[in-house]
Amino acid sequence: MQHTSPRFELPRVRVVITSHNYRNYIEDAIRSVLAQTYEKWDCVIVDDASTDGSADHIRRLLEAIGDPRFSLLVRSQNGGQLESFRDGFAAGDAPFVAFLDSDDMWSPNFLVAHLAAHLNATRPASLSSSDVFLVDRDRTLLAGTYIQLRKPRSKPDTSGAAITPGRQLGEMAPEIAYASDHPITHFRPGAYGWMWAPTSSMVFRRGALEPVLAFPFKARMGTDYLAATCAHLEAGSLILSECLGLYRLHGANASTNITYAGGHVQQSPVYRAQEMTMAADVVDYVVANAERLSIVNGQDFVPGFLSQHVKRFSGLGNDPRLLPFLDRRSRWRRLRKRFTRGLRGLFGKA
Repeated sequence: MQHTSPRFELPRVRVVITSHNYRNYIEDAIRSVLAQTYEKWDCVIVDDASTDGSADHIRRLLEAIGDPRFSLLVRSQNGGQLESFRDGFAAGDAPFVAFLDSDDMWSPNFLVAHLAAHLNATRPASLSSSDVFLVDRDRTLLAGTYIQLRKPRSKPDTSGAAITPGRQLGEMAPEIAYASDHPITHFRPGAYGWMWAPTSSMVFRRGALEPVLAFPFKARMGTDYLAATCAHLEAGSLILSECLGLYRLHGANASTNITYAGGHVQQSPVYRAQEMTMAADVVDYVVANAERLSIVNGQDFVPGFLSQHVKRFSGLGNDPRLLPFLDRRSRWRRLRKRFTRGLRGLFGKA
């Protein structure tokens, strides 16, 4: 009797390219999606009311390409990147969603590497982020890594767990088989702080991103920070050490400065001025979803996250909504210390 493997369908990926006045770069982004080795995707380009003729340029380009997986959505009013994210997300229902800034590009293996990581046999996650090459406006290489990405460097990060893509899945579905010599690390929801590369490095599970994009954030920029930080709270993040795209610094980036000195990518003054708004948005999201996050991650999770967040953004400490959570955290620490002292006393007497 012949045994066959169970039949299943591999997941589609909704690709969302957001663009505002990036006519000079958008074709590179679109063609990098077209070149993907993983072919089960559809892509919507969201033009955020550009004034440089981008929409007509994209229409002509898509007509020339003639691939029905592409579509164009033109916003009548400029709403910022978050609104473009929302529109592109709402226009599809694929279980995975990837965002690509129109001035960036993917390598051909971007989607297959991320899907293989997400479908690993060890730990699922809310989102994945891969390393990127830094280039200038003319695609001249500036750096071979994004230093803020939390990947293994001089020593292992003990808060992360090594992940191996599932060999069984690759044997059953060769189109998702992807072998990489670069480590993949899973960080649980309790791992705090920025650990990702920018927007174009990320692939989200729809279920983790949906409540985030539905939330009424006040910030108009820093969408990758809000999306990644809040989605991460559901099931953590997968960090792919392999460089799978090009992140372009060209002087018109909303969040980063063109100057690159070889270390961290410098944030633009406008972005830094918005940091407290974004930090407060995260607090709003966590407080509004505290009950659900506590059920998923345990009762001590929300107080622990908020205490770290307030420590980083000290100006948030006066928010009266945080007192019950931070007080609970303090009480738990006092009880834990008292219990530890009690154990030491018992062993000391013994």
